Amino acid sequence: MSVITTSGQIKKEKLGVVLPHEHLFDDISFTYKMPRNREEKKYVTEKISLKNLHLLKSNPGFIRDNLYLNDANMAGEELLQFKLAGGSTIVEQSTIGVGRNVKAIHDIAKKLGINIIVSTGYYISGSLPAEIVNLSQKDLTSNMIKEVRDGIENTGIKPGVIGELGVGPKIQSWENKLLAAAAAVQKETGLAIFVHIQAVPVIPGFCGELNGLEALNILGKQGADLEKVVICHTDAKINLKYIKKIIENGAYAEFDHIGKEFYYLETDFLMDRDIDRVTMLKELIDEGCKKNILISQDVCLKTDLISYGGTGYAHILKDIIPIMLRKGVSQQDINNIIIDNPAELLDVDNKYF
Repeated sequence: MSVITTSGQIKKEKLGVVLPHEHLFDDISFTYKMPRNREEKKYVTEKISLKNLHLLKSNPGFIRDNLYLNDANMAGEELLQFKLAGGSTIVEQSTIGVGRNVKAIHDIAKKLGINIIVSTGYYISGSLPAEIVNLSQKDLTSNMIKEVRDGIENTGIKPGVIGELGVGPKIQSWENKLLAAAAAVQKETGLAIFVHIQAVPVIPGFCGELNGLEALNILGKQGADLEKVVICHTDAKINLKYIKKIIENGAYAEFDHIGKEFYYLETDFLMDRDIDRVTMLKELIDEGCKKNILISQDVCLKTDLISYGGTGYAHILKDIIPIMLRKGVSQQDINNIIIDNPAELLDVDNKYF
């Protein structure tokens, strides 16, 4: 049994504390909406600064610059805070469509002495060119398996997970095709599948309904091992009934918006707060669900970084775990969630190598 990192295979016992859903590099500028009035248009090309940071409090996508993570030096400096806080491993979830940069990720892992796991797969259809969206299920499957076997983009760096796979607000032809391909790849490689479920109103068509259970149903019918599937973004607005059904199916429910507490003015969408997340995590733990819970921060915006006033990659270790302990969650239960669960999920049987 081994876990596949950018530096090769390691034993799961070497992972330590894991953040299972983060981004060091990404490009989600496809979500950007051009301003409609002249006053707002002046911000289209502006860089984030103290003078305009306040504008992002009610719309994180108001300034296009916020939708890119593309500075290797800053990524390394920010991730170092996670290591200094006791962290050891992250899963970098950027897939095709959101600015995947595996060579730079590998260099950061080597420099910091941190385990980083990268992914194979594709994001939501709106992030991709037509020539990819129109690929057949067979071609999608073949492309992902090739990356697992041979490495990504001639780097020799192999992915250790499938995803985050892009499922939009409605399950349509792209989603059906992509999920079926992912199930086929999992059966061939043994890798875990991470499924992005649209949970915040930043793309057209989002109505607040989460379709993680529908995605699980498709994966199950295609023969995927649901015990190796993660439904992402369950904590933007927490619905315990939805989360418990994910867990009842054997999959992992991932709380990965930790540190994000946005209010989207245009759509009147208020995300739950970290204290709400901790409260719900404790309830799930008390009900015996701890083996199917993952927690992370999904750093994907500049304003998620400490350098831009965010909470950064060390937020869970430095801020959230002390709150969990004060609320009565045991250190053992916390260790189950941040060490044991991801280790079990990411471990791949030797028969696949």
